[in-house]
Formats: sequence, C-alpha cells, structure tokens
Amino acid sequence: MPALPQGNLPVRGPDYFRDAADLAGVLGGAHAIRVLCNGNEDQYWRRYMADLLTTEAPEPGNLRSSLVSSFNETYSQTADQFRICDGRAVEAEARYARRGEEIAGRLATHYFPKDTRRGGGGFE
Repeated sequence: MPALPQGNLPVRGPDYFRDAADLAGVLGGAHAIRVLCNGNEDQYWRRYMADLLTTEAPEPGNLRSSLVSSFNETYSQTADQFRICDGRAVEAEARYARRGEEIAGRLATHYFPKDTRRGGGGFE
C-alpha cells in the first residue's frame, strides 16, 4: 500500500521503497569497508543510515525493518567478501558511494522536484 503524500509530494510507491532499500544496502556495504579500513570508530556511513532512518522511517514498521535489514545484509555480505583493506576494497567503497549518490539523486529528483518557474518565488 503506497504511503500517503505529504503536501504536494508524490505518493511513495514501489519504486520509492526499492530505491530506499537499495540506498540502505549501499550504506551497509560502504560501512563494512570503512570499518575494515579505519576501525570501528569510523561511523561515517552508519551516520548516513541513521539520518535515512530518522528522515524516512522514524517509527517502527515495515519500511524501517526493510531498511535496517538491507543495511545489515549488505554489511555482512561485504564484510565476508573483503577481509583486508587493499586497493580493491577502497575502490569498492568508492563504487558504493557513487551508487548511493545516484540513488539519492533519483529519490530527491522524484520526491523533491525543483520548481522550474522563474520569478514565481520558488527557491533556486
């Protein structure tokens, strides 16, 4: 069931839920590599995940569970795949970052479209 729209925002449909889960997974994979390379103190990508949960799924429910599951599953898979921090791991983190940027951009473009009117008092 699609979530109710807020204001003039589009309804959250299957594409939104897929992208949100994909983004959570990307953050989990990037976090696994960052922890491998920099230690447990480095929570850079995990903080992004916390922000995603706060913004998109602040209350317990299916969406929050799905996002957390996606983060944790990809974290575990990536931690199993990369056992040492080498160039391959660093490049994988960069790929995760690029993929996350792509997904976040798609979500932002769809759910927060830019007002293309000129002089209409909108933000630029």
